[in-house]
Amino acid sequence: MRIPDILLILVLIMLRTALLLFIFPSSIFYTNAQSETHDNCLNIHNTYLSTAFDLTKNCVGFSAPVSGRAYGYISVGMYEATVDFLPTKISLQKQLNGYTRNVEVPEKVNWALAVNAADYQLLSYFYRNMPPTQKERLDSLYTYQKKEYASKVRKKTVKASELYGQEIANGIIEWSKTDGAENGHLNNFPEDFEIVKCESCWERTFPGYLPALTPHWGNNRPMLKQSPDVYKNMEIFDFDTDSASVMYKEAAAVYQNAMNENPEYEIIAEYWDDAAGYSGTPSGHFFTIASSVVASSELELEQAVQLYATLGVAINDAFIGSFYLKYKFNFIRPITYIHRYIEPQFNSRLASPPFPEYPSGHSFQSGAATEVMKSIFGDTTIIVDETNKNRNDIDGSPRTYQSFTEMSEEISISRFYGGIHFLKTLNNSLDYGRRIGQYVVATLKFSNE
Repeated sequence: MRIPDILLILVLIMLRTALLLFIFPSSIFYTNAQSETHDNCLNIHNTYLSTAFDLTKNCVGFSAPVSGRAYGYISVGMYEATVDFLPTKISLQKQLNGYTRNVEVPEKVNWALAVNAADYQLLSYFYRNMPPTQKERLDSLYTYQKKEYASKVRKKTVKASELYGQEIANGIIEWSKTDGAENGHLNNFPEDFEIVKCESCWERTFPGYLPALTPHWGNNRPMLKQSPDVYKNMEIFDFDTDSASVMYKEAAAVYQNAMNENPEYEIIAEYWDDAAGYSGTPSGHFFTIASSVVASSELELEQAVQLYATLGVAINDAFIGSFYLKYKFNFIRPITYIHRYIEPQFNSRLASPPFPEYPSGHSFQSGAATEVMKSIFGDTTIIVDETNKNRNDIDGSPRTYQSFTEMSEEISISRFYGGIHFLKTLNNSLDYGRRIGQYVVATLKFSNE
């Protein structure tokens, strides 16, 4: 090809590009830049969620209810810090119980910097008792990401973007302070709580005989004002010591399963125990699963932040509901019943948590959380859970499920295998947990459509 021909081709290409830029000035290259921004923001959110999992394990006082509350506010904050550059999404203000916001969007915003500032502020506050080494890691994460995304941004825009993110986070923090659990991590075992004693009542259990955990948690403000209506009619089965009664048979089933030497029962019980100090608690486990499926499904930012916010609200309100009902019914644990009426030397695979038996918090959480995930992914998604793969104290081998329903059922029955819940309790609790999840999904509106 002759040089003049090559020059002619180059000129034609330049003219074509100029024409396209003239006709579609806002669309050329914009889509790629927007996509990169979305990817950056989602990566930032997922990194901070992973950090929250580690903080949950390492912060004193982060029992399951306390952790559920932290994840609830953090996930809503992540959504609110993102929503203003998602044209199809709307804020959750005024939908959530007591939450309003009045934050102006700056003229120029680097959204990665805004999200980084918001997420950092949220974790810094809700895990404010973190050990110094964890604080150093969190600070380093924030600094690293700020440096990465601010390198080609004007200082004025950097400052405005960070201020915006901080204002969003501070609005969430101020809202959280009025829910009744502001210092819950400092008062898991309130000394002013008096245990009611009766034959069917909960009492401290072997081996630790710990006092009642978070007995007032059910009085906290739910994120959705009407969520208590979902479980207000939940009823409990009758206490009875007759060997022909439903109650006795339920306890006998727990005893018989505990005597079964099938190792799978113990593996499942320990895998889903999610005890504080050893794991990210149930909340951290569910968010780890959610972020994993977000990645494997290549979910876009818009749906991912919607998923996280919905999941956080559902878990928070499910914890409030389950603990309200636990102390309302004040029901006896299987180990206490079995010691009294079946076998005094009985021991369970798991230690019974220090609060009443009915309903099951795990079943409430698994029902609510999986309904939320089903609303985004459907119920035919294969889930490979690797949350516990690095644990050495249990068999943390990855577990695979063919659906969220299958996973929720294993989570629920794991408490039966652990010897800490009656099967009838688990079935009822899983049902009501699912109702909570369905209610949250149906109630929260993320767009005006």
